Amino acid sequence: MSKEELEKLMENDAALVEYFEGRDDIKRLQEGRQKMVERNEELATANISLKPQLEEKQQELIELYGELEGQRNELADLQQQQQALADHYAPHNILSRLKIAASEVEEESEAISESFLNGDIVIDEFLKTYIPKKSLCHSRRAKEEKMERMGI
Repeated sequence: MSKEELEKLMENDAALVEYFEGRDDIKRLQEGRQKMVERNEELATANISLKPQLEEKQQELIELYGELEGQRNELADLQQQQQALADHYAPHNILSRLKIAASEVEEESEAISESFLNGDIVIDEFLKTYIPKKSLCHSRRAKEEKMERMGI
């Protein structure tokens, strides 16, 4: 293009626009741009159509997360219960309670014996209460000794 032609184009905006719009590379760029706009609109429409599904899945996720939290809390409670039971039934705790129970029964049998010796109870009542208490005491002491021999 000559200098004169360029100057005429510069002076006439319509001619300048017509010149550029007529070029093949500009046409290809505009066509590519139009295709991208159309594709973008298609994607936006597809995304909008998926919005209800997305919201439904989000709600499901919220509900499942709530269930998970509930199950975690339940698990923690069960673990605490298990630990409490494990502690309660631990051999050393059983031995301690067995010693206490044996001592208590022994004290009760001694109190019954003293009541009999003081004449507060008759022989039939003494035998009826003393023998079972003393038997229970000896049984608990035997179990206590057995657990201690086992190294508990």
